[in-house]
Amino acid sequence: MKCQTPGCTEREAREISHSVIYRERTVVVHHVPAEVCPECGDAVLAEETTIHLAALLRRKARAKGTAFPFEV
Repeated sequence: MKCQTPGCTEREAREISHSVIYRERTVVVHHVPAEVCPECGDAVLAEETTIHLAALLRRKARAKGTAFPFEV
């Protein structure tokens, strides 16, 4: 997939740490698959990944920790 930022190149598959505010808490999910532009760092998550993240947050948000890995 081509990056939408002018002057940037193709995106490449990487794992990122993704932070999200969920139920008034900042939660960090590590090892999230994303397409990342090597020039500007812009990251895009696939629709399936965002659906999976939402389900993961619902399950894990009850825990005391605020960081956990992306589990399939």
